[in-house]
Amino acid sequence: MLVKYTRQAEIAICFVFRSRAVALAVLLMAFLPQSQATELHIAHCLHGCPRGSSIENHLVLRPIYALSYNTHNKVADWVAYRVTSGSIGIASSLSREAVIDDFVEETLTAADFSRAEAAGFTHGQFAPLVNFAGTPYWNEVNYMSNAVARSRSLSQGAWYGLEWSIRNLVNRESEVYVLTGPIFTEAPTVASLDTQTQHRVPDAFFKIVASTDNEITAFIFDQGLPVHVHHCDNRVSIDEIERATGLDFFPENPRLISGSLDASLGCF
Repeated sequence: MLVKYTRQAEIAICFVFRSRAVALAVLLMAFLPQSQATELHIAHCLHGCPRGSSIENHLVLRPIYALSYNTHNKVADWVAYRVTSGSIGIASSLSREAVIDDFVEETLTAADFSRAEAAGFTHGQFAPLVNFAGTPYWNEVNYMSNAVARSRSLSQGAWYGLEWSIRNLVNRESEVYVLTGPIFTEAPTVASLDTQTQHRVPDAFFKIVASTDNEITAFIFDQGLPVHVHHCDNRVSIDEIERATGLDFFPENPRLISGSLDASLGCF
């Protein structure tokens, strides 16, 4: 392990051996100034990672995704990843057991989700297992920093439909980049998990799908979305998501063609 300390940040680069492969995991601990963060080139983020998260967030980089973890809400502000035909695989026999994060201690735990179903939630993942079941790093989606409480109706409805459409697009055409994360309204609209841990369950979610050709389609899904609603009925602009989250997306190329992946994602 190589650890580099600076006055305002701790950077740990860990080499982890798995299935004869070497995984490079990078953690930038809290207090990394925005000016330094924007100098990083993170391959999971097309045209730069979102800006605007708290300086107290943990920026976690793993071989299959990057995320900015908000320890106050106990959920990532954003998760970025790339889906390819080679990364997608069959996940039916793979473990979904929650894994304690090596880098971020202040997450929710598996016990915090133990009564989630009774409240109408599922133990969801921002970066989904199926999208990375074809890689040796698939188990990294089980880290609790990638976990989120998502309503059962959304998980089984529009969220599932969009995930299926993304994989269908990738297998049919080419790779895509995905940005996803929570949206919080001024006053909570959904219940919290039954736990003593201070946290907040998202009121809604955003998901942005982008291609290397600068084509892009964005969505917002409310937690209370009925299961029969199609994902295409929830298309929005990037501006709407930026207003809802306070984040700045694609800072290195703001001239993306909004809505241009609609047809490829089954939206006509």
